Amino acid sequence: MTTTVVVKASHGWPVDVTPKDPKTGAPLQSYPTVRVPPNEERAVYVHSGMDLHIHEVQPDEISEDPRAA
Repeated sequence: MTTTVVVKASHGWPVDVTPKDPKTGAPLQSYPTVRVPPNEERAVYVHSGMDLHIHEVQPDEISEDPRAA
């Protein structure tokens, strides 16, 4: 079964969504972290029992993160 989760980064900050193994908590190698840009929304698909870690990225993290460039 697949579940759709809509992530809305609606307050001016990007949001990172990381699929994780529910048994170990480790990020899933085959499903990379998705960054939802500020003021946008994205559908993220969850299946096979995976968990999602959803994190609102803060300004100090953006300056340190090479994906932000």
